Amino acid sequence: MKPLLHNSDVIYPELSYSIVGAAMDVHNALGPGWHEWDYHRAMIEALRKRGHAVVSHDRKSLVHRGEVVDHFELDLLVDDSVILELKHIKSVFHPEHYVQIINYLKRWEKRLGILINYGLERLSSQRVPYDSASADVHVSGKWEELRRRMPVLCDRVIQGVDNVLALHDYGYGTDVFRKLLVGELAHLGCMARQAVIRPALGELVLDQQEVACIDVDSKLLVSVSATGSNASSSDLAYLKSYMKHAGIPCGIVIDVGNPEIQLKGVL
Repeated sequence: MKPLLHNSDVIYPELSYSIVGAAMDVHNALGPGWHEWDYHRAMIEALRKRGHAVVSHDRKSLVHRGEVVDHFELDLLVDDSVILELKHIKSVFHPEHYVQIINYLKRWEKRLGILINYGLERLSSQRVPYDSASADVHVSGKWEELRRRMPVLCDRVIQGVDNVLALHDYGYGTDVFRKLLVGELAHLGCMARQAVIRPALGELVLDQQEVACIDVDSKLLVSVSATGSNASSSDLAYLKSYMKHAGIPCGIVIDVGNPEIQLKGVL
């Protein structure tokens, strides 16, 4: 790991090296198989022994237009610089783990996070740097036809996305961005809420359930994804299924996976 210290592109190289060293000390002493809280406590001790200042379970709220949208609680903040997220899983890190720590980096205004997994035979760690990037909004798919059908709602969705980006910048994950957009669309005068749909098969009507998209004025369903491209086939399939069972023929998939935010019209 020593070459890390001489790489000018790496953020906080010495601190990163010390943090991962402390994590290795913990893993070597405990091994895998214990509760995540055990590793959390041991990591605090190992870091403090190395002379680091550690804040545990710091909490912050995300406020939009005077309303609390979400709460965040990080695992550890080291030397007021690096956020640690500790896991005990029998697999590689999942995409939602990266989204989670980037949300924390944004909210605490830090540049580096480190994911640490104690659930495998060997310690696994992954640095997650974050630099705020200005976002641009692009449209695609059947956007022009969709806008001809409902120009006011389409314009309000674009304005809502622009306002969220202006107020909070790029980088929050799908769930947080969806909550922010619900609040902003309501601020713009729309009836916006998380969609509640009752699917049916012929005369068989299944249970009503909340789904991961926004119902806008009962005329438009908006889904938020983070594939980093122009929506995946799964995102489109899910949205079309929701549109069918809600009886709403118009939809938008918003991809917030990179700074080129994509709004794809779906009919």
